Amino acid sequence: MNIKNLFSEISGLRYIVENLDIKSKLGQRVLLSTKFMVNAKDVDYQLNQIDETINIYKQGDKKSVFDKAEIKLAQIRDIAGTIKNIQKRLTLNDIELFEVKSFALLVSEIKELFSDIDFIHTKIPNLNAVIEILDPEKSRTPSFYVSNAFDPNLGALRKELIKVEFLLESLGDISGGDSELYQQSNDIRNQITELEDKIRAELSEQLFAHVSQLNDSLAAVADIDILIAKAKQVIEYKFVKPEIATDVTSYKGLFFPELKDALNKQNKRCQPIDIELLNGSCLITGANMAGKTVLLKTLGLSQAMCQFGFFVPAESAKIVLVNQIMYSFHDNQSVLSGLSSYAAEMMCVNEMVQISKKQSPLLLLIDELARTTNPTEGRAIVSAVANYFNQLNVKAVITTHYGGLSTQCRKLRVKGFVEDSDQSQVTLQNIGDFIDYSLIEDNETDVPHEALRIAQILDFDSEIISEAARLIDNK
Repeated sequence: MNIKNLFSEISGLRYIVENLDIKSKLGQRVLLSTKFMVNAKDVDYQLNQIDETINIYKQGDKKSVFDKAEIKLAQIRDIAGTIKNIQKRLTLNDIELFEVKSFALLVSEIKELFSDIDFIHTKIPNLNAVIEILDPEKSRTPSFYVSNAFDPNLGALRKELIKVEFLLESLGDISGGDSELYQQSNDIRNQITELEDKIRAELSEQLFAHVSQLNDSLAAVADIDILIAKAKQVIEYKFVKPEIATDVTSYKGLFFPELKDALNKQNKRCQPIDIELLNGSCLITGANMAGKTVLLKTLGLSQAMCQFGFFVPAESAKIVLVNQIMYSFHDNQSVLSGLSSYAAEMMCVNEMVQISKKQSPLLLLIDELARTTNPTEGRAIVSAVANYFNQLNVKAVITTHYGGLSTQCRKLRVKGFVEDSDQSQVTLQNIGDFIDYSLIEDNETDVPHEALRIAQILDFDSEIISEAARLIDNK
């Protein structure tokens, strides 16, 4: 599974990728095909590379090197198709030969720029042999044509053609198209064309010996482009390098980057969250508007970012790697198949159950489980699903607004409205400022009743609110 395939599943992942300042289309292509890593050594290697890039990038005397390299990276063309033609031993045309020469020159210049930054310098293969093949004049200019330097016979033929063409021009229309001079001109042109084709074929064959270096250079240049972009993103967003853990996933100051950016533009706060995920189920309760859905999406995003080789949006993070992240969100469910939202949800959760039976390490994120059915059955379903995943020691985070759940799994609650806040100051526009989104351990059987308070703030009909309050009191 690659990054591009998960854009529709992992909320916020597209935003992270599209906000990377990648300079080349090659880098963009390679990034979108990045695989979801499940091996700790692979993840650590990628994270350490970013860390080393950041440390060097922050050095004042080195930043100019990266700036110059980015200018070169922006000029890099993705020549994967041309390299495939070399591998097939096809004869390249002048445009393809130009692409290879230009690419090799740029790679050589980028390698030279990083001559004092060893871990990047050594990534890049030496393409001097490729340059020598395509640049016999040693001009090191990013242009290509079949010049006389490739074969002395070509120069002689071209000189001879010039002489014949001069004679034809001086004779004007005295000689017809069937004259000996015209025939001689055509013969020389044909010889030149044959020799040029032969040179192109020979050059293509010589390049075949360097296919491996060319492919390695493509990968290296893309890697460097992505590394620099990730390092700059870490600095801008204050992401953190996660520690790969083996048991407990934990975050301090976890936040959702896209939401934080949106709130910052409105001069509103984005409250970071601290959370630990142990093995087993974790139920999270809280009123509507308490940020439970955003929390689930942030957990999924951070897990994905880590396993795609990114730093994560938090102050500190320890992350247990998983083989798969699975979601059940109501806003992602499709009823095009004719299923109700409840039926679609049950099918999604059942898939989680079946995969969990294989005992693969998973992160399961289920939002408001069974909310579209009646409360009695809903509570039973939530309790049963939570108990099941708890027994399997699967990391499952389930949000719910149901109280009275008969389960022994871990329970957290969003604190909700700030105690003693002045309700007269709360409006639809600033209501988020009066909610404490932090999580607390909660062993109570009932969830907090804040729905009426929210309705009142939203200026819902006061008579209905009073009647609802009376019914709650008389229950």
